Amino acid sequence: MTDPSKYQCFFIRGFMKSGTNWLGRLLQTHPDVQVVGEFHWEPLVTVLNRMLRRNRIFARLEIQETVRAGFDQMIRDSLVAATGGQARVIGERTPTTLEPITLRGAHHLSIIRDGRDVLVSRAFHLFNHPNVTTLFDRFPEMKRDLEAFQADPWYFRQHPDRLLHNEEFVRDSSRWWKEHLQRDRETVQKLPRLPVRFVRYEDLQRDVEGERIRLLHFLGLDTDQLPPLPDVLRPGQAEENPTAFVRKGIVGDWENYFTDRTRAWFKQEAGDELIHQGYVDSNDW
Repeated sequence: MTDPSKYQCFFIRGFMKSGTNWLGRLLQTHPDVQVVGEFHWEPLVTVLNRMLRRNRIFARLEIQETVRAGFDQMIRDSLVAATGGQARVIGERTPTTLEPITLRGAHHLSIIRDGRDVLVSRAFHLFNHPNVTTLFDRFPEMKRDLEAFQADPWYFRQHPDRLLHNEEFVRDSSRWWKEHLQRDRETVQKLPRLPVRFVRYEDLQRDVEGERIRLLHFLGLDTDQLPPLPDVLRPGQAEENPTAFVRKGIVGDWENYFTDRTRAWFKQEAGDELIHQGYVDSNDW
């Protein structure tokens, strides 16, 4: 059984394709940190919370506490086992919302990225991994685009209007991005004691060294002996690769692929959230 005083666990959260992987790799440049993912504890935690809330046998607080303490211990033991116990500070990275909270009292980092760039990155992800979606089976025109992309990975550079031409995909992705950020705001309001720090993908791009230090300080870590940041983790170091997991990673790439119709769909579904997050001042973009 893992000694809780020996290991510190934290969690990295964020919407899909928002940079959780990059954030985890940045943090584990610290010699005391190791980040693993993706455990996706959400279904298990949701069932546990529902069971404790609804089942009368758990009405006594001491029973609830015993069950939850055992679950917390299982989470710690799993993370230590996944890292081989080599790091004192262990991060678990899963692109999801803050809630359900996996481990009580643990620090949380949540990364936010412009939903328009998220939309582009998610589209490329699906074209690279068509097995994770039914879109290509349901929309013949998207299947033709998929076949063209598989034949030529630079297809969307020549035909940028084709990447986001499917209305359902654009609307669903935009709405999910908005709902994710709204849920996290509600969580922070509901759980004011939750130790959480939000970081913007764009801030990491602008000042990756400064943000890395600030985030490590949030985790209570000393950065005096922090090793230099490897070039591979600096923004703008890699050339675009349309078939790679990290395809491009620049800010504002959405402008290369948004058509007037894409703009209209995004504004209708998530334009107000884009304003709320400060990415734009109005829907006139």
